[in-house]
Amino acid sequence: MQILKKYICLFLLLFSSATLFAQTFFKASVARDNVALNELVTVEFSMNEDGDYFKSPSFEGFTVVSGPNQSVSISWVNGKKSFNKSYSFQLKPNKTGKLTIGSASIDIKGDVYKTQPISVTITQAVKREEQANDLNHIQKQSLETIHLVAEVSNKNPYVNEPITISYKIYFQEGLSGYAGKKIPSFDKFWTHNIQVPEPQPIQTTYKDQPYYYILIKQDVLMAQEVGDFTIDPLVLDVQAQVLTGRRDFFGFPEYGYIEKEFSTNSISIQTKALPIQDQPEDFSGGVGAFNFTVTPSKTQLKAGEMLNLKVEVNGSGNLNLLKMPIVKANSALEIYDPVYNEKINTGIYGMQGRRTNDYTIIPQYKGEYFIEPMNFSYFDLKTKSYKTISTDSIRIDVLDGPTLPTNKELLGEQLSQDQDLFQPIKQKLTYVNPYVSKYWGSNLFYILTSLPLLAVVLIILISKAKENANKDTVGLKLKSNNRLAKKYLSQAKKHLNNKDSFYEALELCLHNFLKAKLNIETTQMSNENIKIILEQKQVNPASTQRFLDLKNACEWARYTPSDQVDMKQDYQNAINIIAELEKQIK
Repeated sequence: MQILKKYICLFLLLFSSATLFAQTFFKASVARDNVALNELVTVEFSMNEDGDYFKSPSFEGFTVVSGPNQSVSISWVNGKKSFNKSYSFQLKPNKTGKLTIGSASIDIKGDVYKTQPISVTITQAVKREEQANDLNHIQKQSLETIHLVAEVSNKNPYVNEPITISYKIYFQEGLSGYAGKKIPSFDKFWTHNIQVPEPQPIQTTYKDQPYYYILIKQDVLMAQEVGDFTIDPLVLDVQAQVLTGRRDFFGFPEYGYIEKEFSTNSISIQTKALPIQDQPEDFSGGVGAFNFTVTPSKTQLKAGEMLNLKVEVNGSGNLNLLKMPIVKANSALEIYDPVYNEKINTGIYGMQGRRTNDYTIIPQYKGEYFIEPMNFSYFDLKTKSYKTISTDSIRIDVLDGPTLPTNKELLGEQLSQDQDLFQPIKQKLTYVNPYVSKYWGSNLFYILTSLPLLAVVLIILISKAKENANKDTVGLKLKSNNRLAKKYLSQAKKHLNNKDSFYEALELCLHNFLKAKLNIETTQMSNENIKIILEQKQVNPASTQRFLDLKNACEWARYTPSDQVDMKQDYQNAINIIAELEKQIK
């Protein structure tokens, strides 16, 4: 019996050990926990079973230089399967001291696993003169194959002519990532940012050499004024993978990471006015290539029935800025205000689509009437000349209903009314007592005389009441802060789980807030101009800088491939900074 118990205990011990070794794990590790400020921290999150929905920490205190880099290994030893999957990051510390890398999470077979936080001690930067001298030449050669370029479709456009600026980064090898530092502003231009797809390297040639490029940002501009304009450079911090000049234990070359600031050149654009010669009097302001049509729903109907007249302009160009022609017709056709519709898409060649005005017309009398001919004039960019599209007059036959009165009938009716004004001549005189006014000294006289005095007193009382109410403007602004924040941020809040939609909505929220509070247009929305206006409004410089930092963060979050963003934090920052500016703007 004792022997049986021993075997049972031994079996349970072996079974529990096997179960322990088969447990799923998800852990974090760093190559070194003591790193100099000018060195990189390599952190790895590994697991022994495949998982989904990996979520990395925020890496507060670090800049992500590379990652996540995924690795998977599967091996079979004596019929047993061994699996390992990892996500690794290269991090650049931003300050000295003890920094903590937070928890990562992953879903493995329906269960969520989290790693333990890891502490890393960051010491002062160390001098590595010998290594720097060895790598200097190699690194320079690697960085020389990276170029940040702004490509402009036309540097000498007409006013309202669409042009496209494409920002591209060209490279041969070694590009690891990039982060934005400064986005150019487009003063005096109507601007539309084209949504750039997920960055993908595309093969091309650059200066007759084989290269790859990534499209970073693309904008469509239309100049609103004539003159010479300079667009500031786009500035990026670019991380590149470079040879270190050393080899590892197996003789393979080692690689490291280097960061450098890259900038495009400033762009000079000279806009020119549309030619005055041969410009039609009814010029719509359209610049591009357009078609113009006028279509009635029917041309035969009864008096009192309704017809629809569709006036449409379609094509490509500055569709949003041109003027639509106005319908004119016989007064017997009653024309109501039009219902406006548009379907416009913005691409690299400007706007394409259509604009329509739908008129409701109701004839009042039986007869034959005409809608007057209509003209639509625009400037054709292909021929560099004005073109006018004209429509014929449209005949409307009203088959049944009352007849339109003639001039004779109208005149006869007027004469019959005038005859009642003359009385027959009387043969005998009739004496009438002279008229004596009863107004002077009456109650009505005193009431009407006192009304202006009462009105003056009432106006004074109302003015004082408004003045007293306006004294508490600060309190009113404080009460409306939350309402304004909710109004401006409601759209962004709906997209907290979608990075692109969230930052697009948040950026529009900030733009609309400035428009409402500072009475400025989109063309004036440069960082420098915002600083000047907020300073004039006596806004604290720190609040101004926080607003601009958030604005820039929204813009860069849309243009960079990294998912290392904190939407909830940016959402809360937006609420706070809008509340601050509401209190301070005067």
